[in-house]
Amino acid sequence: MKKFILFGWMLLVGLIPAITDAQVITNFNSSGQQKGIRFPLDAAIKSYDVLSTTNLNQPFTLNPSFVYAPFYDTNTVSVSAGEIILDNLAGTSSGSWTAATSSNDKYGSNYRYKVQGTGVAYFDFRPTISFAGEYDVYTWHPAGSNRTAGAPHVITHAGGSSTVYVNQKVNGGVWNLLGRFNFAAGTTGYVRITDTFADAGQLVMADAIRFASVIPIDVETHPIAGYEWRATQTAPQSFYKIAVTPLSGDEALTATVLNRLAYGQTPDELERILTGPNPIGPEAYIQEQLNFELLLEDVAGSHTNFGIIGPRFAGPTDVVDYTFAQTYTTNTNTLVVTTNNVHSSTNAAIADFRAWHVLRAVGAKRQLLEVLLQFWENHFVTQYSKSFTYFGRFYNGDSGVRENRLATQAEYLEIDRWRTALLNPQCTFYDLLKISVESPAMIIYLDTVDSRGDRSNVPNENYARELLELFTVGVDNGYDQNDLTLLSRAWTGWRVEIVDPANAFNPFAPRTTVNLPSATNNFTAVSNLFGVWAFNYKSQFHYTNTPTTLFSNKFVPARFGPYYASKTYGTNSVPGLYSLTMPIRQGTNGIQDGYDVIRHLADLPFTQEYISVKLCRLFVHDEFTHGYDFADGTWTPEKELVWQCMAAWEAGSPKGQIRAVVSTIFNSPLFRSQEAAGQKVKTPLEFTVSAIRALRSSTNGTFSAGTFTADTEGYALNTPLSRMGGMLLFDRGDPDGYPEGAPGWISAGTLNERIRFVQSLCIAPGQFGHSGGQSGTGNDAGNSTSNPVELMKSRLLSDADRRNATKVVNFFLGILYPGEGAGNLELYRQAGVQFLNTSDLGDPSLFNVLTVSSVANNVYDNRVRGMVAMLMSMQRFQEQ
Repeated sequence: MKKFILFGWMLLVGLIPAITDAQVITNFNSSGQQKGIRFPLDAAIKSYDVLSTTNLNQPFTLNPSFVYAPFYDTNTVSVSAGEIILDNLAGTSSGSWTAATSSNDKYGSNYRYKVQGTGVAYFDFRPTISFAGEYDVYTWHPAGSNRTAGAPHVITHAGGSSTVYVNQKVNGGVWNLLGRFNFAAGTTGYVRITDTFADAGQLVMADAIRFASVIPIDVETHPIAGYEWRATQTAPQSFYKIAVTPLSGDEALTATVLNRLAYGQTPDELERILTGPNPIGPEAYIQEQLNFELLLEDVAGSHTNFGIIGPRFAGPTDVVDYTFAQTYTTNTNTLVVTTNNVHSSTNAAIADFRAWHVLRAVGAKRQLLEVLLQFWENHFVTQYSKSFTYFGRFYNGDSGVRENRLATQAEYLEIDRWRTALLNPQCTFYDLLKISVESPAMIIYLDTVDSRGDRSNVPNENYARELLELFTVGVDNGYDQNDLTLLSRAWTGWRVEIVDPANAFNPFAPRTTVNLPSATNNFTAVSNLFGVWAFNYKSQFHYTNTPTTLFSNKFVPARFGPYYASKTYGTNSVPGLYSLTMPIRQGTNGIQDGYDVIRHLADLPFTQEYISVKLCRLFVHDEFTHGYDFADGTWTPEKELVWQCMAAWEAGSPKGQIRAVVSTIFNSPLFRSQEAAGQKVKTPLEFTVSAIRALRSSTNGTFSAGTFTADTEGYALNTPLSRMGGMLLFDRGDPDGYPEGAPGWISAGTLNERIRFVQSLCIAPGQFGHSGGQSGTGNDAGNSTSNPVELMKSRLLSDADRRNATKVVNFFLGILYPGEGAGNLELYRQAGVQFLNTSDLGDPSLFNVLTVSSVANNVYDNRVRGMVAMLMSMQRFQEQ
């Protein structure tokens, strides 16, 4: 088991020591108090039953908050797993694969190999699966320096196909785990090794594949005997044996998938994936999200604010609305007002953009796209306030209105370009980095906008430092201070300018000379000009004194292994050398320095590792580190996954494809194991959005505006996000972005703000606490609302079930904590039932005598709302 749940606010994240017992034994004293218990190996408890008892006169309750006394089990149940091993002699091939026997680390008597090709040649390992279910799939290869670092292994399984890239230069002569996959019975599942990889002239090995069945734990029911407790026990005592039904792999994986690939589960998505009459299963959902461009996105129809906010955004060629009736003048000396009014309504402020972002997080079908957009926005962090201040140099006569709109536009255009890029299945890290370096928001944020390298001017180092430390290779990773100083020269001349709309994508365009219709004098002042703000290159400010060589005489360190250390980088002919020389470039050619730099940095092994680690932290857990030694012969699961991500990065054509990297993560045992659930704490954005989604179901199945049992207008989350730790969207002051790990968000104060939010969310609109007055702070959830009773009524159809406290509590536990076992939730269940059976004054008051009603301030409605708010205030809802 991953953890034991404590009733209270002790937050536990991580793994407890491994449990090796395959049985569950518990001990009671003469008063019926539970003294010790063991959970089954690697299984979350879904249900439990007492199989045999001695002198048990009290009702049995499995209570995971009591003491867990260690004991020796001399009658341990043995759990075995069936496996299928296919040597290459049992495989089938297309193309010419050479049989060989020379490598000593081969499996069996021989192996096959093939030089780099186009993918037409492949080698298939197709087992006959007797029993459908989950299997861990391994590959065996003989290693060597002439092998590819990215051997493509395409696993076809019940949920589709997944590609895992294996570095065959290392780890030869052992079983290398490809991942855990669900296979149907028969011969439809198989592994295909292809000859399409990035290493020209290298070889791909096809030796052996192993399928190991993941068998659910089976607790035997034989009589209890032979147990020996470490501590002295006093009589009278009784021993009991409990049969445990572990959660299925689909149940556990669904919970993880919806918390990582999405902003939490909704009741409708849970039914579609897991609990409905025709569930698609988590594998299909993963494939949907990985191919999100194929999903029909209808989020714009889920809230009326989309139709209000959307038209306010300015595209790259749209002039921000200055509230003037006419468009511009055509002469800078004489006021000539155009008569053809093409006046635009693009006037979004930062509050509009935040609301837009939140609404998409809550309602988008392309959930993984929204998660990735937030990740990249936070990785390539910029600051709305910094842009606001910059534009204040030119506009200071309208109380900050134009500064707000222009700074908002800069943030919006970043997200809009990243969204377009990510919709391309082959989007690379370089593509995203290029968008960032060209972004006016970034150019302003890290002071490139004022950096000059001409004459005696010293370039500003801020962007060069953060480009290396935070955006690409990582802190102190392959560079020194001299490299920072030299790198700053590349960005001199990168600025922003107000240009004619037709020149929005021309970085060499001159400043516009067209005036606003309100201009009556001072026609050359920026505040009087009509145009769009865009990235603009000023060649006169660029450094052109001497050639610049970055990373001079620096080599890829041995910790990356022989593959990376023996490669050639850029135009270097010496293996492992990754220096980059920028020649003296005159005029507009100087802009190429910046593009050369990011092209060079984008695929260095330092960058591959740094970005892979950050993505693993996002989707798996916080305990990944930078600086792994991939050549020391030791492999932790975390190091192995980062290496697999780097192999996927390296194997792509073009390299650095984001979907290949995240697909590798989603197919990994670390992501798919039951221990993966609840290993991360939700950020304030994830917490607030997931709270709304957890109670959000379309009452008529249309998923259209006004039909949801929980919703927000978007604007309401700004204040809670600020209170829960200062998460101001698009306005992070520090260039490291908001933290992904738990310590940055969890304290007594921030937990209190989370409780306040869910309490206010669950209070009916118009009631005290939702319409203001709660502790003198007003409405903590704003216009974010929920109707838990209507949600519950859509699933519990009989009046008797709706008045059954246990069934009502179980329903909400099921949608709030999917993938969590009944044993882990027992205290939550008891507290929920007790809440429903208690009046507001604290007196016993049976829930089953109340009249079912969702009318605000009705006793039944208040009870259910309060109980749901309590369950959402618990520790487990803070985790994902």
